[in-house]
Amino acid sequence: MADATDDPSNTQLRRALNALQELLVLSMLLFDHHLVDEVLRVFGHSVDSVTQCQLVQVTFLREHEWTSWPGPHVAAWEATPSAGLILEQEGDSWTCTTPIAGLSGPPGRLVLRSAGKPDAQQLFVVERLGHLLGAALVDAELHERDQRRATELDRVNEELARTVAALRHRELVQNAFTQIGATGDAGDVAIALSRLTGRRVVVRDGFGHVTTVSDADGESAAPSLGVEQHRTRTTLRHGGTLVTDIGGGRIDGGTIELDIPAGDEKEEDARFALRTAGNALGMLKAHEAAVAEMEDRLSRDLVEDLLEGAALHTVAARAAAQGHDLRVPHDVILVAWPSGRTGDTWSRDVQLTRQAMASQDLPCFVAHKHGMVVVVAQHGVDIQKLYQDLSREFWPSEGQVAVGEPAAAAEEIPLAYDQARRALTARQHSSNPHGAVAYADLGVERILAVEGNGKEVERLIADWLGTLLSYDSTHQAELVATLAAYLDRGGRYDDTAQALSIHRNTLRYRLTRITEISGHDLSDVETKLNLHLSTRAWRLRGAPRGTNPDI
Repeated sequence: MADATDDPSNTQLRRALNALQELLVLSMLLFDHHLVDEVLRVFGHSVDSVTQCQLVQVTFLREHEWTSWPGPHVAAWEATPSAGLILEQEGDSWTCTTPIAGLSGPPGRLVLRSAGKPDAQQLFVVERLGHLLGAALVDAELHERDQRRATELDRVNEELARTVAALRHRELVQNAFTQIGATGDAGDVAIALSRLTGRRVVVRDGFGHVTTVSDADGESAAPSLGVEQHRTRTTLRHGGTLVTDIGGGRIDGGTIELDIPAGDEKEEDARFALRTAGNALGMLKAHEAAVAEMEDRLSRDLVEDLLEGAALHTVAARAAAQGHDLRVPHDVILVAWPSGRTGDTWSRDVQLTRQAMASQDLPCFVAHKHGMVVVVAQHGVDIQKLYQDLSREFWPSEGQVAVGEPAAAAEEIPLAYDQARRALTARQHSSNPHGAVAYADLGVERILAVEGNGKEVERLIADWLGTLLSYDSTHQAELVATLAAYLDRGGRYDDTAQALSIHRNTLRYRLTRITEISGHDLSDVETKLNLHLSTRAWRLRGAPRGTNPDI
């Protein structure tokens, strides 16, 4: 009796069962992997043992593009959903082509090669293998798509988180500068910006001068003495510094700078904070300008009324509204600097004078009148300090500051103003025309400058200097100026020659001519006194100044 195991049907059954078992194992392996490349790698290693065929090619749609594995790319294989397994003989070998499912669009194909013609069982396995591979590829593509979407979602969430953080930071910046714009000043803006960014901040005025510096810890530092021009109409980079205009593009508003390296990850936030700080500073400056303009107008009107002798009851209420009590003693001060100043320059001079007076902590009115800055302040102004402070700010650095005697009441302010004018004139026509002078410190000039003595003073000048003045006018000479310089220096030849920038012999010649023309003996003490008084009066009465500034 023959062994049952030798029965061909049993052998085919075992082969079929083994193939199914191989398919089951391969199915488990394929679906354990969730990447297309891993599925293809596992499939390539197992296809021979499952089908006893050699893998030729897998062609399928991947992300809407045809791809082939292994081997070079092939053109798309147009298959219909109804297409089934195709068996073709190619020489001594046979090719099996079966469709594989696709995630979208038409199905792909699986191509195997067999040395002999596959039997029905092999073809069944090949066809099932195509279905299995297609399902595994679809599963892997779905996992990859989900993974990409998860990665994209993470990226979007991170971007959203960064956007939310940036918006919160910007809200914090805007709230900080909005509050400062209502109650703060330029120093507060600089400190806030440095604290928000952790960077050093520099504020410059419209002329490029450093006005405020705040380092990275938010502490305000002293401005540097250097001058650098950084004028722009937007936020620009100069090396490791971002620079923007104050007040949205007004060149004369100045700039604000932030130290931050190029490419810093927080540069965009820093740019926003810098622009917001620039706008806040612009609003502060606009407010300050409006207040200053109103203060200038009110001060100008009040000063005009006070100098014209307005009654106290007509100006007291207006002065009190600005924090001034006109019932206490006041000083009237004149600030005069060289001519050539324009309207804009005078406006700046008024502001600089007001700032200088602020350091003395005395309420005051400041106005521009007749080519001078007039200050009406509560009594106690240190005019020497005022002159020094203004000399550091004004250009040129030398001018005059004069003050009259204290006005005990508002009605005395016109007299104090007149005294300040006399003191100013005396200083301008003195041998040392620059500096501060008080009317109370004048000597004989207090008498010579009194308007009520005008006729007598003019007669004094005519009697003692008349012939010399006529000679100077006719010959374009400077004998009177030479005599004034000589008498101011007590008759010292060297000092006088140096002051006039002439040689001693020239001075000696001029003095000889003065004696000859005037007939006055310069060695006589009484004569020298009268001539000295006459030359002082001549200068106080508006004598033309010589070419030498000492005259």
